[in-house]
Amino acid sequence: MGVFSSTDKKKDQNDWLNLDELSLVDVSRELNTSLNMEPKLFNRFRREEVETLLRSSGLLYAVEVRGFPNSIIEIEILNDYDNRVYIKTSNDKILVHMRLKVSQFQLKGDDEQFPMIYIDWLLTQNLNFEPGGLKKELYFGQEYPGLNVLNEFTEFIRLLSKTLGTSGAFNVPEYFHDAVLFSRKFRFIDPEKEAVFRALIKNFRGINLRNLSSKIHKNEVCYEDGEPYVWKYGEMISCTDVYLEKKVFQESYFKKVDELKEKLKFKLITK
Repeated sequence: MGVFSSTDKKKDQNDWLNLDELSLVDVSRELNTSLNMEPKLFNRFRREEVETLLRSSGLLYAVEVRGFPNSIIEIEILNDYDNRVYIKTSNDKILVHMRLKVSQFQLKGDDEQFPMIYIDWLLTQNLNFEPGGLKKELYFGQEYPGLNVLNEFTEFIRLLSKTLGTSGAFNVPEYFHDAVLFSRKFRFIDPEKEAVFRALIKNFRGINLRNLSSKIHKNEVCYEDGEPYVWKYGEMISCTDVYLEKKVFQESYFKKVDELKEKLKFKLITK
């Protein structure tokens, strides 16, 4: 007897199953559901273990201090490339949403590879905000003000990296203000991008970050000679591996950053 009986498949296979309409996400979700498997971050950390790391980093406490006690932690694993961690209110509204994956990091022209946590997405939002009460402009891409927990989030990622055994973490900040907020623990891999970034901060010291980021992304900033400046994002990295730290951020890196930073001048475009 074959694996399939006469009632297992229809004569027209297209009526039975259309593989083109399925994705890895569908298969992964259905498989985990049917086997009643507990979702594990990176196929290793249970929800309770993730909660321990969140508490150790101070992130959960920071969320509570912002006015959200009794928050709920959820893990959603759609596939190997889409691991999601949520911190939600007791009525299931999202406060923090992070999408993470482990990726092999490799420097240009170098054969060595390093496993790194890739921060594919991060959202924090203060749901206590009322539309009429916002006194300052939101950043680009925001519906609500953030929770101001990036330091704690960064500490969580570094603890996660050390526990997992990866060499650190990297992200690709879409906006200038994202890069500023991450810059306490992350640097651009490309020294030229780091130099431009540092020069912008130096040239516009004293200007509100929200206003500066808004002007940059509205193309209202130019170089000293009048050439328009266009924000170009790139990878920012934070190493937990001493070897990788020294390999990426050599003395020549910092020398190039300092030299370029002093040469670059920016100004606002007056209209």
